[in-house]
Amino acid sequence: MNFQIFLRITALSTWHGLFFFRKLILALNEFTYFAAFEFIENFLRSAKIWSMKNKPLIFTVLSVLCLIEPVIKVLYFKAITNFDFMVIFANLQARNSFIDVVDFWLIFPIAGLLILKLRKWTYFTFMAVLAYINYNIFTYEKYTWPYNSDSPFMYNYVVALMSVAVFVYFLSPKVREPFFDRRVRWWEPKARYNVQIHCKLHSNNFAFPTEIINISQTGAFILDSKYMKVGDKFQLEFNFLGQTIVTPVEVVHKHTVQNQTGYGVKFNFKSLAQSVRMAKVINVLKKSNVMFKEEKMNNFAA
Repeated sequence: MNFQIFLRITALSTWHGLFFFRKLILALNEFTYFAAFEFIENFLRSAKIWSMKNKPLIFTVLSVLCLIEPVIKVLYFKAITNFDFMVIFANLQARNSFIDVVDFWLIFPIAGLLILKLRKWTYFTFMAVLAYINYNIFTYEKYTWPYNSDSPFMYNYVVALMSVAVFVYFLSPKVREPFFDRRVRWWEPKARYNVQIHCKLHSNNFAFPTEIINISQTGAFILDSKYMKVGDKFQLEFNFLGQTIVTPVEVVHKHTVQNQTGYGVKFNFKSLAQSVRMAKVINVLKKSNVMFKEEKMNNFAA
């Protein structure tokens, strides 16, 4: 099982690893029969951590390391005490104050959850949580909560050090860019379809014709117009297969695509019906695109 192999390798990274490795493996084998382990594994799968193939590897690694940190602590207690898991959990439940629960069970998983998705607010929140984690490590007193040992576990040092390294790396504006500009999150692509659809943009004061160059479920690229500027909000109206599509849009940026200058607009759906109608448009374009590619391949093969 890949998850077990990962935990075994992690144990070797601690300064107690060589001495307690055999005990840790035995503890792990016993722990796999606990529903808690299955719950954690299912949670990781449901959070789609395993499927983040296109996200930068460092974020995936840090997410997993943070999310399983409470499990590592429990396994470590099992290895050094030989207590039954029920006894360990009973002792852990004795510390049930809010701050104790957060420090032992939640603080590292919260950090892991924050970097599952790269957003501006998660960037700053992750850094705040990281600062708290490092404060707890550097102000730790021997044989106190949450480690109950002479020093914090080496596993926590490693994860904190990796996180600090990422923080230093983030000092570069280009590295921080994915948190602030959705266009550069290459792991979250929305399929765009090249079209040439005449449309109309109108507000309360005026309306003007233009053309959609490409479109996706979340936005469109519209031909440049002197009537538009970044920050403007309009109603986008166009006809698609005899159906009139109307949706609110916001102009978010100006750039050039294939030597055509235009504006990127974001759809601000005000109702489920608007979202569904746009999804139907995208679905038709998707099917047409697939059929075009298949026809092209068949012609090539012929």
